[in-house]
Amino acid sequence: MKKTISIVLAFVMILSVICIAPVTASADTAITMGKTYSGSNDDDYYEYYTFTMTSNANVYIQFKTNNNQEFKLSGSYYDGSFGWESGSKKIMYYLRKGENYTLTTYGSGNYSFKIYKAPADKIKLSKKLGKFKTTDSAIVPFTYSGTYEYADANLSIKTSNDKVATASFSLNYSTKTGYLTIYPHQIGKATITLKMAGGNKAKYTVHMTHGIWYIAKGSKAKAPKPLGVKKPKWSSNRKKVVSINKKTGKIKAKKGGRLTLTAKKGKVKYKINTIVTDYIKLGKRTYREVKDIVNNPDKLRIYNVYRGYSKMINGDTKIPVVVVDYGSTNAYGAMVRNKVCAYYDEVLEIHYTYGWDVNNIIGKKRIKAKYIK
Repeated sequence: MKKTISIVLAFVMILSVICIAPVTASADTAITMGKTYSGSNDDDYYEYYTFTMTSNANVYIQFKTNNNQEFKLSGSYYDGSFGWESGSKKIMYYLRKGENYTLTTYGSGNYSFKIYKAPADKIKLSKKLGKFKTTDSAIVPFTYSGTYEYADANLSIKTSNDKVATASFSLNYSTKTGYLTIYPHQIGKATITLKMAGGNKAKYTVHMTHGIWYIAKGSKAKAPKPLGVKKPKWSSNRKKVVSINKKTGKIKAKKGGRLTLTAKKGKVKYKINTIVTDYIKLGKRTYREVKDIVNNPDKLRIYNVYRGYSKMINGDTKIPVVVVDYGSTNAYGAMVRNKVCAYYDEVLEIHYTYGWDVNNIIGKKRIKAKYIK
């Protein structure tokens, strides 16, 4: 009796192992990219196919079945299954270099499949160049092929001259589109390049066409050439204020005023709004300003008058300034000393700043007080 029970239990255990363990004709079969594989499942059994990626790539998995079978792709970064009815279909996935993947089939029926690398990803900008008059940012849309995961991991951006412009990009997961955001900074030309690893490049040319330059009367300097632009042709719209050599860009600032210098290269014109400061005229205006605000103009005393440039007003630009160091009596009759800085803005309006430190002046020189009174 005991012997009979033992035989029965052993038979049950063998039967349970047969039902639980996967029975496959090609278990753990290593596959080759681009080769077609086929098989046939009986009842609800599994078959496994494995492969290792030698590079980061988008791959197509193309299936053909004659029944409603299930396929599952598993890896460190991906684990998903998808059901199929009879017919054929292909899906693209982003798979990573060095990762091991397993393709599992499940369900009865005949099937065939092939795994192969997708064509190199493409990226395309909707525009090829842009002109900017201000430093306001702008958005340029683009499209990309392949998967979002591949683009997110492998798309890079580079600027030929980040002093002219910088840029960033963002991607949309569902529509295979993106946005390139341009941030123009300084007059000149720059090229923004979007590069897809293993794919193509898309370039966007930025022309920052408007700038500003502050100089003083009597200056003999070179106009600020647009960055990244070789040998432009120069011109001045007010030659009586500033004349310029059309080849070298060397100027002569003849008198104070406002004008536009133009550097032309091909079809692009770079315009520089130029403000010329006449130190003596600015000093006279500043002297009158001081007389109007002091408590007792008759007791006004001018100690020093300085001229030069300052970056304290605009951290990126040197601006001509005049500083008047003066003393005046207060309501109690005591002499109080102060300093006021004056400069022209881009529309030739004068700005006054009191309590100025003369150490902030670059290239400081004195003007005789008698010239401003």
